[in-house]
Amino acid sequence: YRLVSNAIDKHMGDSGSSQVGPDHPLWSMFMAFEHDRIHLETSSVLLRELPLELLRKPEYWPEPHESHKRHASKSNPIIGKDFPANELVHVHGAPTVTIGKQRESPSYGWDNEYGERVVTNVPSFDASRMMVSNGEYYEFVKDGGYRRKEFWSEDGWGWRTFRNAKWPFFWSQEGPAGKH
Repeated sequence: YRLVSNAIDKHMGDSGSSQVGPDHPLWSMFMAFEHDRIHLETSSVLLRELPLELLRKPEYWPEPHESHKRHASKSNPIIGKDFPANELVHVHGAPTVTIGKQRESPSYGWDNEYGERVVTNVPSFDASRMMVSNGEYYEFVKDGGYRRKEFWSEDGWGWRTFRNAKWPFFWSQEGPAGKH
């Protein structure tokens, strides 16, 4: 930790700029941080695929903060109380949309994110204002989202039917029929 902190302090101070681009001495550190995040994400997915009885909390992890008791999971969360209402925002279509990351961008990016790509005939669509919450996803499952092919990509529906998934694998079911 000290070695990395010192390197950041030294090189950020030397450059006189808070922007770290591909030619900056710290670029490789940003690459390492991002690479590590990818491994954490992959590990998280793999852990969620395991049966709960095979998981255990590492000894060195601290106990949960007292506040977690106030937000204990509920079997029937209520919108606006247990999770926020998430409105849809209309995004107008366009004849052309340019996507891609500029080389001068002040944030890290993988090689496939750079460059310019023009997409034509982009239709209008609605997008949620916030990321989907667990409560919203619960509502999706409860309302039959895992039984409705129109909500899935072709590959996603293939996975769902192959696994016979009725809800996320890592959800604990309660009662004879599970949570829904």
